[in-house]
Parts: sequence; structure tokens; C-alpha cells
Amino acid sequence: MSEPTGRSEGAGEGLSDEEMIRTVAEQTDSTSEHADVAGKDWDGDPSTAPDPKADPAG
Repeated sequence: MSEPTGRSEGAGEGLSDEEMIRTVAEQTDSTSEHADVAGKDWDGDPSTAPDPKADPAG
């Protein structure tokens, strides 16, 4: 764990969108029904968000 430095940073500061997507996808709960695809191809646009109720098998 890091030590306090007295300065604050925004969450994800300094990371590209792709790095944030990868980080979130890696932290997705592996017991989730959609864990294998969650966040991996999503660009952050809410209108293109995956349907959480969709059947991953098609």
C-alpha cells in the first residue's frame, strides 16, 4: 500500500481510455456471467453499452 503524500489525484489520472478499460475489465468479478467480455471492447459511450441482461451465448 502506498503512503500518503499530501496531494490528491483524480481516479485514473494519467491513464489512457484503453488503459482504464483494460484495468476495469481485469477487475471485473470473475463470478459474473459476463466477466469474460465485460468492458473489453467498450469505448465508454453509454449508447453502446453492452446489455447486462443479454445472453452471452447468443
